Amino acid sequence: MEILRSINFESNIRITEDSRQIDFTISNDTKDRHQTIIPVDVWDIKNFNRAGSFYYQHMTNSGYLTDPNPDYVLGYASAKLNNNELLGSATFEPKEINELAEKIYKKVNFGTLKNTSVGFTSQGGHWGIEKKGEDPTAYYFDHAELLEFSIVNIPSNPDAIKKSLESMNNYMIKEVEKHQSSGFQKDYFRELQLRINKQIF
Repeated sequence: MEILRSINFESNIRITEDSRQIDFTISNDTKDRHQTIIPVDVWDIKNFNRAGSFYYQHMTNSGYLTDPNPDYVLGYASAKLNNNELLGSATFEPKEINELAEKIYKKVNFGTLKNTSVGFTSQGGHWGIEKKGEDPTAYYFDHAELLEFSIVNIPSNPDAIKKSLESMNNYMIKEVEKHQSSGFQKDYFRELQLRINKQIF
């Protein structure tokens, strides 16, 4: 199952004007609003770096969100690990072949768009083990293969929040239900379900 994870902090953006290349922080090992953590060292980026692309709003023509319009593919991309961050290097297509890519490129340069979201597959995870120094209220992914990343306009579009996070919501509901601590499960599940219903992620 493809999982979408939105990064809702102001990403560290590095712009290389001549090459239309912009580097984004697309993931890190902090706990997100779903109470999940993706440790940087579990990322698998080998296949992505063979032929990676980046998108607008996860419109990939496959997976969770789909649209046949090729202009949602904004350009080619690569990824690398850097300390506690996963960085995505995005090279935007030129205006003459993709006007949408040109618009998004200018919005990123202007500072209007700063948020990114990763699409990945996982082979599962575990709840934090306190004896190992982990947060017992957080769910740690044990593996994450990067499929794509997208530039998203989450702060200004409530529908984008719902679409981008629904898959993660469903995944976490199942994991909470399986959690061994019934007391923690009851309290956490009630809070998570309330947040999902109110769409306040």
